[in-house]
Amino acid sequence: MTTVEFLASLKSSGIKIWIEDDQLRYRAPKGVMTSDLKQELVERKTEILTFLKQAEDVMSDKRLVTDVVPQKNVKSISQVECEKPSQIELWPSLAEFFVYDEFLYYVLTNDQRRNHSYKVAINRLVKDKVVVDIGTGKDAILARFCAEANARKVYAIEMSEKYYNSAKACINKLGLSDKITLILGDATKVNIPELADVCVSEIVGSIGGVEGAALILNNARRLLKEDGVMIPARSITKIAGVCLPDEFLQNPSFTEIPAYYTRKIFEQVGYPFDLRLCLRHFSKSSIISTSSIFEDLNFAGTIETEYSNEVNLTILKDSRLDGFVVWLNLHTIEGEVIDVLEHEYCWLPVYFPVFSPGIQVSEGDKIEAICSGWLCDNNLNPDYKIEGSVIKKTGKTIEFEYSSYHYKMAFQQTPFYKKLFSQSVINFNINSAVTTAIT
Repeated sequence: MTTVEFLASLKSSGIKIWIEDDQLRYRAPKGVMTSDLKQELVERKTEILTFLKQAEDVMSDKRLVTDVVPQKNVKSISQVECEKPSQIELWPSLAEFFVYDEFLYYVLTNDQRRNHSYKVAINRLVKDKVVVDIGTGKDAILARFCAEANARKVYAIEMSEKYYNSAKACINKLGLSDKITLILGDATKVNIPELADVCVSEIVGSIGGVEGAALILNNARRLLKEDGVMIPARSITKIAGVCLPDEFLQNPSFTEIPAYYTRKIFEQVGYPFDLRLCLRHFSKSSIISTSSIFEDLNFAGTIETEYSNEVNLTILKDSRLDGFVVWLNLHTIEGEVIDVLEHEYCWLPVYFPVFSPGIQVSEGDKIEAICSGWLCDNNLNPDYKIEGSVIKKTGKTIEFEYSSYHYKMAFQQTPFYKKLFSQSVINFNINSAVTTAIT
């Protein structure tokens, strides 16, 4: 049992764990903390302390799902950003899989910068309007923002019965049931009692379209009046070449929290695969080229579910090209942009490890490529590909091709993924059922 699973089992038993003055503390209902359980807690003390401190860093100024970080030990966002470790941290791309739990919802709900950008759009557009919220989640956060902005009515759709019930309890507790009507079901299939003026959603990922925004929001137009508007207005995902730190590339690995969610994804899909990777603590100083647009989703009209566009990048300094970073620029409304490289958001930039080992490039070298996206066989989530050439000033041309699949059964297909999923890592991070599938 991993640390995450152990803490989850304690929480399900009503046991609360927290750090106080660098000591591990607990509170348990009478009779729940058995001698065996207490002994296991003692034996796991060091690993739990390490995990909780890491979780506190992940959540910045937020509590962990298991109520482990007391407010007096909480750091401000500015403090955390000043204290970021230099080591890049790998995370799986989470938005495109159904692995959201209370921990991830808490991170999402309490992303204050994201919330501010959504509020700017909501406050401008929803007063006295009918709103439909696609995928409201357990906290119904966007629906609540709309109610606070004096929307006339909000219809909030949630597919998960568990999180529908959580959202209902939250709305009732806040006294908003007269303004917000919850609907349980798939947003592509359910109907609402009246057409909406505004559709609000947060179904974009670290690459804007990974969660199926194109298909889902195209379908959501049937719930809108002819002149209805979308929040967010547009998702632009950018791309640039990168040179990452040697210490990261020599030993790429997951720390325990992202390893836990990687395993959850593998369990959900049914097999291990070279999943899409995100970079936490990524520094813009690692970017070595100009940028271009990788994906552009304009929600003002019908979105193409397949696309192909040219990118032209110029190398800005003599360096090593390890691959590409792609990152979200989400326009909630014109003039209000969430750029995930400017601050740390719940979204993280994605890394495409195209060259392993990296190739040497010089200032003025060019990269010409085609970026493509198309729906995978589930007809919802996209696969991506970038193919092209590095054109050096000497005249030498280096061809490349790299595909990033949603869940294709392809494992350890590149040198980078072979390092990441080395046998020792597999044994540590993946349970026996999945390990059996590997062998």
